[in-house]
Amino acid sequence: MSGGLARAACVAASILVAACGVAGSQSATGTSASGTPIRIGVVTGLTGTYAQLGEAQQNGAQLAIQELHGKAGNHPISVLVRDDQINPNLALTQAKSLVQVNKVDFLTGCVSAATTVAINQVAKQAGIPYLGTCQTEALNRPPDFGPTTFHIAPLPSQDVNAIMPWICQNLGKRIYFLQPDYAWGHEQYDAEQKAAPADGCTIAGVTFAPLGTSDWTPYIPKIEAANPEVLMIGMAGNDQVSFLKQAKQFNLQSRMKLFQFLEDLSFDEQMGFDVISGTYGATNFYWTVKDPGTQKFVKDYEKAYGKPPSGYAAYVYNAVMLIAKEVAAGHTTPSQFSKALAGSRFDLAEGPESIRACDHQSFQPTYIVEGLTQDEAASKGGSASYGYRSIVRTIPASQQQAPSCSELGLS
Repeated sequence: MSGGLARAACVAASILVAACGVAGSQSATGTSASGTPIRIGVVTGLTGTYAQLGEAQQNGAQLAIQELHGKAGNHPISVLVRDDQINPNLALTQAKSLVQVNKVDFLTGCVSAATTVAINQVAKQAGIPYLGTCQTEALNRPPDFGPTTFHIAPLPSQDVNAIMPWICQNLGKRIYFLQPDYAWGHEQYDAEQKAAPADGCTIAGVTFAPLGTSDWTPYIPKIEAANPEVLMIGMAGNDQVSFLKQAKQFNLQSRMKLFQFLEDLSFDEQMGFDVISGTYGATNFYWTVKDPGTQKFVKDYEKAYGKPPSGYAAYVYNAVMLIAKEVAAGHTTPSQFSKALAGSRFDLAEGPESIRACDHQSFQPTYIVEGLTQDEAASKGGSASYGYRSIVRTIPASQQQAPSCSELGLS
């Protein structure tokens, strides 16, 4: 990509001995030679519990390249997608291969807080930018944060702090938390333990369940015994789908409000109207939002794939479009790219966003959505096939929802 990038790659010899040959295409000025191809590696989970999200990310990346007509300015641009199976060790291997063998200039992707750190480790050692696209607290603080590390999905604490006041005011004050037992679930609960009492709620209990749980019958009686007013469901993917289907069989929502910490259209498709009607959820993207950037993305995605997009498609679409924008503007070295993107504002698939300069964290609105019946979806003028939700509250982006840079030791 650039002489500076190639030199950084050679320094990281333990990972990138084979990548040093990329310097042959560079100009003496240290900027990318005119017309040099730009390759973006996408590492995501195409199989396993979060396969829906990984497939959406692959679609978002491919759609961006299609809209760009394969060009970023005068540079050919392409994506190479790899499956990490939501396994940190495999994510590390796939990212190394993309850098060593395919000589990618950028890395992006992730559907798990467990894999994103591994991908970022490779990017940092290679000296190339990484744009993380899944919820995590890790990328924006030492030791994982680096000068070319960006996070364009929200922090779990951002969404917790955005939604908790509304939940306590509108759904109930006694909350039980059901969380996945790995980094993401613990990050959620760390924030929830602080936010719930601060917003007037009490914690009825918490349970951490292994990733990949399919039988929830041992968990549901424990939740019922705690007698909460609200159940916060912290799982995603197949775990969320299987839990809500079983909760429906137990008629759990007749006794408490059900709130999905991460709502996504790909999960709703699997559950259907009957399961999700009357439930609530939080999301940073919903396909009906009336924003020009969002609606352009939705229209193009529907044309390409025959259905509306999910939020995880939007994350990687945005990542590829941001990379292309900066490359086209001549910001082709890692330092140039980082300087241009830090502190920037843009309006793409998720609407107006900004990236905080000190920690490279993105800020976008949060939406609280309510599940509809199929008849309600049709009567609201929406899609009787995909109109699973209506937006009941839009919470504007605010840096107050996230730890400050001084708290992170980055100011």
